[in-house]
Amino acid sequence: MNSFYAQLRGKCLWQTLVRSLFMSVASFICCFCLNGQEIPVIDSNPQALAQSEGDSTATQGSSSSTTDSSSSPSTVSSPNDSSSSSSSDTQAQAQAQGGVANPYVAQPSQAESTPNVETKEQPGSKNPKEISKEEVLGPKTGIYFGVFGGAAFPMSNGISALNSPPLFSAGGQTHGDTAGVGGVQVGYNFSGYKLDSQGKYWLQPAAQFEAYYIGQENISSTLVGGVAGTPMTHTPYAFNTELNMGIFVADGLIRFVNPTKIVPYLGGGIGGAYLASSGTNMIAPNGANLLFGHSYSQGAFVGQGLAGVQYNFTDHWSAFIEYKILWIKETEFSYLMFSGNSMLIKYPQSFNMALGGIRYNF
Repeated sequence: MNSFYAQLRGKCLWQTLVRSLFMSVASFICCFCLNGQEIPVIDSNPQALAQSEGDSTATQGSSSSTTDSSSSPSTVSSPNDSSSSSSSDTQAQAQAQGGVANPYVAQPSQAESTPNVETKEQPGSKNPKEISKEEVLGPKTGIYFGVFGGAAFPMSNGISALNSPPLFSAGGQTHGDTAGVGGVQVGYNFSGYKLDSQGKYWLQPAAQFEAYYIGQENISSTLVGGVAGTPMTHTPYAFNTELNMGIFVADGLIRFVNPTKIVPYLGGGIGGAYLASSGTNMIAPNGANLLFGHSYSQGAFVGQGLAGVQYNFTDHWSAFIEYKILWIKETEFSYLMFSGNSMLIKYPQSFNMALGGIRYNF
């Protein structure tokens, strides 16, 4: 009997142990399923691991506070809902980047993860207003075209008359009236030479071709002379003519470009002239007209110097005023006389000119 009771007691003890173990395993499985916890993925990155440990500590503190607050009768939203949504977004971002997101690591929001980036102006970029200002004030390269007009003031020049045979000679000083001037120019501005490190002052060379007209200059003089070897050697003769001139000059210029819209310049050139005289008369002391009002045309070499100032209204348009001094080489005009001989008259021409005009820079 004692052995029977001993076996029965050992069997009951064994069954009690097995039942307790089974209940413990079942309780653990039920608790795990009800809580829905996931096994955390540990990142091999040391920074991520440290952040994961800090965030897990914060998560444990928040979970404990949540457990305490869940025991109260008031309804409190579970942090698992928000954490699950943020976890899904984080996992999607991590998958797009080729990594695995840690659900226990707090991911920064888009506003926090993206720092405020201030757009800084590149060193080589310029403000459009500054560009337009620089274009207006700076050197302008390329072709330009201009028109101009003004007045020509003749200087007093020597004049001589010669006829043979018999040998006749006379001379004097010319006097001329103010004449009108009108012309055109086309030129090219070359690249400038910088005078300072900031690029505010430049010397800019240019070349231009000008064609202009000086019209209806009335030239008059009193020629003193006569036939050699006669008592009439110092007889005065009245001389007058109308002169029209076409001038063609190639100029070289240098412009002084500065931070203002006012650009001074200097230049000079050489070229040729076409001179046409008409209504030429030479009146002897007895009232006889020796030249019959004949006309004559002749070419001549010319040279000129100029100084001017231009004002830049816009990038393309500018106005200018100029002073020119024009010198025409002494030219010999041959006029037919009543006697059938030719009277050779030489009179060089020099002019001071005041001009103004406009230019268009292409």
